[in-house]
Amino acid sequence: MRLHEVYEGVQFVSIMSIAERIAGLKSKAMFKQPLTAAEWSWLKLTCENQTVVRRLSRACDKYISFNGDWNAIDSEMLRSGGTCAEAFNFLKEIKKQMDEDAHTRLLQATDEVMNSAEMAEIAKQQALVDLQNSYNEQQSDSAEHVGSLAASAVDI
Repeated sequence: MRLHEVYEGVQFVSIMSIAERIAGLKSKAMFKQPLTAAEWSWLKLTCENQTVVRRLSRACDKYISFNGDWNAIDSEMLRSGGTCAEAFNFLKEIKKQMDEDAHTRLLQATDEVMNSAEMAEIAKQQALVDLQNSYNEQQSDSAEHVGSLAASAVDI
């Protein structure tokens, strides 16, 4: 018995049905029909699911690098390969857009933090500490220089 047969309510979904659903959502988006929030979240979750992405990639490879008799190729095989490739590419586009959006949000959050009053206060405190350290170094250098001059004056 297979794992998906053990649990009630869990059903096995073929990669072709997933590819057809993704291709359907892509065509819906291309023709300016709005996707529902559930469809959009399903697409986002699907493009993050590495198992689905790998299975789609393998399905594309299966149809693209066909090693059988070329006379045996039928329209269903070509349609399946095209659907898998279209779904795979659409998931890659969504993933790329999600990554770019996350990067943009990260940069905006970083800019907000860097330009905040708290960061300005921290920068002022650090500048004061650096100035004090520089002053202390100069004082110790001056004291050493005066000490060496006094030692050479005693020698004369």
